[in-house]
Amino acid sequence: MAFAMIIVGCKKVDVNFTYSPSQPKAGQAVKFTNTSSAGEKWSWDFGDKSNSGIKNPNHTFKKPGDYVVTLMVDSAKYNTRSHVVTVYDTIPTFVASTDSICHYTDVTFTANVYNPYGYALTYNWELPQSCVLTAGTLQDRSIIVYFKEYAKSKTDSVPIKLTITQKDKTYERLYNFYVHKTNSPAIVMEMTDYTVKRQHIVNGYIDDPINGDSEDVHMLELYSDTMVIFNGVNFYASKMQDIFPNTPIKRLQIDAMAQKWYITTQEGLFIANFDGQNKVLIDQDATGGLYVDIMRNCLYWASNSGLKAMPLIKSKNNQFATNPELYNSISDIDRIVVNNKYK
Repeated sequence: MAFAMIIVGCKKVDVNFTYSPSQPKAGQAVKFTNTSSAGEKWSWDFGDKSNSGIKNPNHTFKKPGDYVVTLMVDSAKYNTRSHVVTVYDTIPTFVASTDSICHYTDVTFTANVYNPYGYALTYNWELPQSCVLTAGTLQDRSIIVYFKEYAKSKTDSVPIKLTITQKDKTYERLYNFYVHKTNSPAIVMEMTDYTVKRQHIVNGYIDDPINGDSEDVHMLELYSDTMVIFNGVNFYASKMQDIFPNTPIKRLQIDAMAQKWYITTQEGLFIANFDGQNKVLIDQDATGGLYVDIMRNCLYWASNSGLKAMPLIKSKNNQFATNPELYNSISDIDRIVVNNKYK
């Protein structure tokens, strides 16, 4: 008896679609036409949490905005095609990229203008002081910003204004947005006069230093000439005078994973291995305050120039190629800590 084996392969389909009208308005039915080369099953995702399994569906977008519409054929992820469909309002307007804006988090504002005849358009954005422009210009259709402040009450909001000129008409749109509070890391600095300042680090943005509360400070103290370290496996003990004989130590921090000391003395900021070898001067300008931030792989220290930072050093010989970055120009910092959930 003979057997025949038939191997059925998955055929790649040239997936595509069109839609009409080309500049749809909110509330207007949009006809999607499947122009794929083959297929028996169709799965549409309209980008607004709506779906369809019809070959040539109609869909109505309720709000203006940019929607990524995706068509998948025969349930195969490699048989997909996406197009961005811009839905306009009959009256020029603008929309935010998210319904929940948080401070120190990027948000995109985009103008939507129904312009079927291609008239010349101009844009002019007006932003409050708490809003920082990070991409685009105030004359662009779309801009990216973040807010440095959050709402202190339920009725607190920030205004964003856009003026649009289309042919001989001018439209002004003013919307108020509620900015939510985000728990964010903050560098906490105890000053020589025992006051405290803190500086937010959120999504890569560095805030201006502001006054903080003394309860924010939780420091590592060096109480004797011996430092004992437990790195999760082994205990280490070292007499600091073996590394810095007859030198008063101002501050000391460790990177237990990399087995490194970070030490500030009157001669500056140094790094050394746990065994005392490969002592290297990092910054002669360092004054005392010091913090090793393992979570962000960053070293912070106080200097005569202000608060400085650089990536933690991992090389065995403790050589480094990255120059320190100056975070602020505060010159009288005594201690530093990073609070990872500062509100």
